Amino acid sequence: MPRLSSFVGRQVLGADGRTLGRVSAVLFHATEPRVVGVEVDPGAMLGVIDRRPSYVLLGDLGLTDDGVAFVLDAGRLPKDSAGAKALGFSWDESVVWRGMPVRSETGDEVGTVHDADFELETGVVSRLRISTGAMGDVALGRLEVCGESIRGFDGEAVVVLPGYAEIATAGGAAKAVASSVASVKARGGQVAEGALEVGVAASRALGRSIRGGIIRKAIDKTRSLMDEDG
Repeated sequence: MPRLSSFVGRQVLGADGRTLGRVSAVLFHATEPRVVGVEVDPGAMLGVIDRRPSYVLLGDLGLTDDGVAFVLDAGRLPKDSAGAKALGFSWDESVVWRGMPVRSETGDEVGTVHDADFELETGVVSRLRISTGAMGDVALGRLEVCGESIRGFDGEAVVVLPGYAEIATAGGAAKAVASSVASVKARGGQVAEGALEVGVAASRALGRSIRGGIIRKAIDKTRSLMDEDG
């Protein structure tokens, strides 16, 4: 099952084997918890002239036999209008989840999206990996929420069901302690509160910029946030 982090950076090839670019971001539905496509950076023309990114529907991506790169049936990247028509909304309305704040339906801040697993055929998210900040990740490990508990994107944050506290943790120096539901509930998702508030504030600003259509700037901000998160 693919993961957001495994998509970014992969080559996209045409039917003739020619390199068309690399995946620079995974794009989600405007509100629903599912991947709809990817942004492809074609690279600079002649290594000098920057070219605008293209957007490819998830369903149009195939895998090479070795599974290393993506392949398109066409010999070139599609026009944005073709994907937008198929989606029923503009690519500018799609959302980059990685680095986005996560909160429960009751308004509790949970953390930020670190990664996610999704179905290649449908794009539906099956598992969400949530960072609670550098300190929280070390103390409790990153939190994992199953697909059934993910509501989608509300314009500012990825929303999960109020029972998010009843979730597993992955990694962390104190994983044995963190696995205790009571421990997570007692903190109400507010582990390393100061660091978490800073991360969520930055991610919420990122969410607004994406909804405003400034997707290139937003993706650059996301990369910066995730690089700092490590």
